[in-house]
Amino acid sequence: MGLTKRPDSYYVAFRVLTSEDGKTLRLAPGVPGARLKRWKVGTLNKTAARDMEAAIKTNLLLGKIVTEEARPMLFCEWAKQYLNLEEVKGLRTYRDRVERVMGQLVPFFGRKIVSEIKPQDIEIYRAKRVRKDGEPASLQTVNNDHTALKHCLNVAVRRGLLQSNPAAKVPMPNPQNERDRVLTEEEWARLYQASKPHLRPILLLAYQLGQRFTEIIELTWDRVDLRRGFILLRAADTKTKTRREVPLTPAVRATLQQLAKVRRLETSRVFLYKGKPIQRISRAFKSALRGAGLQDFRFHDLRHCASTNLRRAGVDTATAMKIIGHKSEKMWKRYNAIEERDLTQAAAKLDKYLQATEADTVMTLADSPAAQ
Repeated sequence: MGLTKRPDSYYVAFRVLTSEDGKTLRLAPGVPGARLKRWKVGTLNKTAARDMEAAIKTNLLLGKIVTEEARPMLFCEWAKQYLNLEEVKGLRTYRDRVERVMGQLVPFFGRKIVSEIKPQDIEIYRAKRVRKDGEPASLQTVNNDHTALKHCLNVAVRRGLLQSNPAAKVPMPNPQNERDRVLTEEEWARLYQASKPHLRPILLLAYQLGQRFTEIIELTWDRVDLRRGFILLRAADTKTKTRREVPLTPAVRATLQQLAKVRRLETSRVFLYKGKPIQRISRAFKSALRGAGLQDFRFHDLRHCASTNLRRAGVDTATAMKIIGHKSEKMWKRYNAIEERDLTQAAAKLDKYLQATEADTVMTLADSPAAQ
């Protein structure tokens, strides 16, 4: 107890006990079970340090020093704790979550006490959110920030820092950004031919099997069964946290067999560039799009292509959903593009059915006693 001088500051220590309600500390010298609590007084001046020592002792006697559990927590403090939680680190979007929380939410909400964040604060954030160039952010971007904040505060509610989640009380408008961009067979051929050799196998898996980007680039050889013709994804490998077996098409199987012949021993990853695991393909993909003369097309749109091709091939919905990795029919339908040729083919099938039905009806009537 007393003052202790260290290189950065004087420190003061007292024996204390926690109050019955768990909210404050009280002075307890010589009391069995009392713990030693230290405070950094923030000065190397001994006289000032003694004044701080006296002030802390007085506040302990008056019950004015709160426990760590009772101390109001700032959003910036909670944000760091939140990002260090195992359940958060396990998110497949963890890297994006860190960028949103630390790059966008902390600068705005950082100095606010978590329990004092109000719905109107979230509304103000949504209205003021801008891009790096100062232009207003898209509605989808704002919604993504909002989703991250809502999860962050939901976890705070579960841990007793909040009574309710203010972010859940603010609606997120639908950006109406559902896409139905699907490549024609000719466009796909152009894109594949315009792509560099290391990019082609990645595009092929996305186009024919509908795998997500991270499912592809993080694929390891122990999850590739070339003998049976399957890619085996664990629950930890998928966005939906559901184990999935993806059947290989002949083209994908042949491609993986070729890659297996030149695989590197120092890594288990399937897709490499110059001997190292591929992390991103944005530059190569943009170059391929330019070479193919394609516009308004994203890598994720290849999942739409796969979904649409499975439907056109006549694969039943339940099986197709298993392959693509959709858990709901609503999402499956969203990824299916209905184009003019689909409608034309539907009309042709209907006409064929009606003609056959009408022919059967005419024959039945001709054979009936009334027609004799």
